[in-house]
Amino acid sequence: MTVAEDKSNKRLIYIINHMDWFWSHRLPLALGAKEAGWDVTIAATGATQDKKLEAYGFSAVELPASDKGFMPLTILKTIFAVYMLIKHENPALLHAITLKYAFIAGLAARVFPKIRVVYTLAGLGYLFSGEGTKPKLLRIAVGPLLKFALNHPRAKILFQNPDDQALMIRRGFVRAERTHLIRGSGVDTEIFKPVKEAPESPPIVLMPTRLVHDKGVAVFVAAARILRKQGSDMRFQIAGGITQNNPLAIQEAEMQDMVADGTVEWLGKVSDMPGLLAKSTIVAYPSYYREGVPKVLLEAAAMGKAIVTTDHPGCREAVIHGENGFLVPVKDAQKLAEAIQAVLENPDFRREMEKAGRAYALKEFDVRLIVEKTLALYNAK
Repeated sequence: MTVAEDKSNKRLIYIINHMDWFWSHRLPLALGAKEAGWDVTIAATGATQDKKLEAYGFSAVELPASDKGFMPLTILKTIFAVYMLIKHENPALLHAITLKYAFIAGLAARVFPKIRVVYTLAGLGYLFSGEGTKPKLLRIAVGPLLKFALNHPRAKILFQNPDDQALMIRRGFVRAERTHLIRGSGVDTEIFKPVKEAPESPPIVLMPTRLVHDKGVAVFVAAARILRKQGSDMRFQIAGGITQNNPLAIQEAEMQDMVADGTVEWLGKVSDMPGLLAKSTIVAYPSYYREGVPKVLLEAAAMGKAIVTTDHPGCREAVIHGENGFLVPVKDAQKLAEAIQAVLENPDFRREMEKAGRAYALKEFDVRLIVEKTLALYNAK
């Protein structure tokens, strides 16, 4: 019996890039699918060692480690593993998350034309935002295969921002009628919510981020130095641990060098983000990475924090300029510093921004809304 004929088949497999990413970004969706009657399997590197999956009622399947970029041998091993998984489990639906894993799962799924597939392209990342010869050659090499992978006859391609959606349609990677827009992975507005306690004084300007060059870490440090030279008493903090296996990753020695003069405090990886955000006055995020919608900005908005970020795909989705924050040009430390100063100089305006950010998060980005929209996509023909 084929998948299309088996009306009782409710097997759903998530192909996930990393277990940490699953717990931080995709647990609500998997729980929502389970509550809707789906038999949920999580396929990822390290899944079978993660005992929490069983406690939540999910099945686990191990995938080969594939965290070395688009290296041919590791990619081929993972494609074969996904192919065997589909063949053995015969799922009704496969949902692959991130561009890389959409590529992997897409190639494996092309052998199974009856299966329904959803690909979430949560930002276009290094492949499309990287500058120089290496990413350009990679785009040339991978491009035709990516088009083939994404054009499964029963595919739905989910984008997190309209810029990525338009770019991929314009370049012919996807067909417009197969694309859908759901902005971000959502934020739990019951966990991330305004607190009664006032933020710390002197005010803290926080940049929560993965330590990747294109996230604008150096731009944030430069803006902090500009403001410090002007006599500002603000504290500047970066929260984020060292990122492994990313061509754009900042090495620990580089990070130590950037904060050596004491202008910026590097906090490392922080697990209590609500607590950290509660102490902060402004969240600054000068990214020029090809984001989906940065979850840290949704968390900041939900907690009623004024935001300064870049007028760049993904980042601009979280901010209505002049209402809950400011948008500044990419790679412009001076403009970033000016926007931060403008927010701090006008407390009444900042409080209006904080209220607007909370309202915007509730209306557009609450995780329950995102889960509802995604489950509706699962059920659509």
